Amino acid sequence: MFAGNLTRQPYMKGANYRISGDLTNTDNVMNNTFWIGVQPALTVEMLEFAANKIESYLGMNC
Repeated sequence: MFAGNLTRQPYMKGANYRISGDLTNTDNVMNNTFWIGVQPALTVEMLEFAANKIESYLGMNC
C-alpha cells in the first residue's frame, strides 16, 4: 500500500500501465484515509509545524 489507487492520480492520465487484479481495496484506501507526505529533507521544525497543525485541527492543541 503506497497511496491508494495511483491509477486515479492526475499524473497517470495517458500513461501506459498494467493492472493486476481488482483495485477495490486501493480505492478504499484512497477515499477513506488521511495521508501525510514525508521525505528525508524535512527538518525537526517542519515536522513540529505539521504536527501542531494536525493537533490544532483535531482540537488537541487549543
